[in-house]
Amino acid sequence: MYMLVFCSILMFAVVAERLYSLWKISIDSEWLIQQLALFLQDRKISETVEYLRVVPGILPRVLESGLIRYDKEKDEIETALANTITEQTPVLERFVSILGTIAVISPFLGLLGTILGIIKAFNNIAQQGTTGAAVIAQGIYEALYTTAAGLIIAIPAVIFYNYFRSRIRNIITEMEVCSNRLVEMIILSRKGEPFPEDLLPEGYEPKVTEKK
Repeated sequence: MYMLVFCSILMFAVVAERLYSLWKISIDSEWLIQQLALFLQDRKISETVEYLRVVPGILPRVLESGLIRYDKEKDEIETALANTITEQTPVLERFVSILGTIAVISPFLGLLGTILGIIKAFNNIAQQGTTGAAVIAQGIYEALYTTAAGLIIAIPAVIFYNYFRSRIRNIITEMEVCSNRLVEMIILSRKGEPFPEDLLPEGYEPKVTEKK
C-alpha cells in the first residue's frame, strides 16, 4: 500500500504538471500563421523574427528556426524546421512515460499485496489453529484492498497517458503543418507572388510585391 500511495501521488503530480505545461505552450496556430503572412508578404523578415521571439510556446521556436534561414535553399529550411521539431518533442513528452509505467505496475503491486495478504492470513490461521470460513474470508477481504487500490490508480493513469500521447501527436502534426506553410510563404515572398487567401486573415487583400 505504501508503494501504491507513492504511485498515486506521483501520478497526480505528473498529470498536473503536464496539463499546465501543455496549456502554457498552446497557441492558435492558424492565427500565428496569418500574423506571419502579414509580415512576410511585405518581406519584413527581421520584424517577423522579432515578433516570433516574443510569442511564447514551442511552435514560434520552430518557425523561428526556419525563418532565420529565409535566404537559404528550400531543403536547408525544411531540414532546420524538422530538426527543431525533433529537438522540441522530448519537451512535450517529458514525464509522460512515468504515467505509462504507473499504469502498468499499479495492478501488479495491488496483486502482490493481495497475495502477500492471503499468505499472511493463512499463516495466522496455521499459528492460531483457528479455522472457518469467517476467519478466511476476513483475511481475504483485507488482502483484496490492495488489488482495488492498484486498479483505482491504474485506470486514471491509462486514461491520462493516452490523452497526453494523443495531445502530443496532435501538437507535432500541427508543427509540421505550420512548418510546411512557412516554407510556402517564404518561397512566395522571395518570388514576390501573392499569398493564397487561406494564409491571410479574413478580408485581407493579397499583395503583389516586386521580385527580389
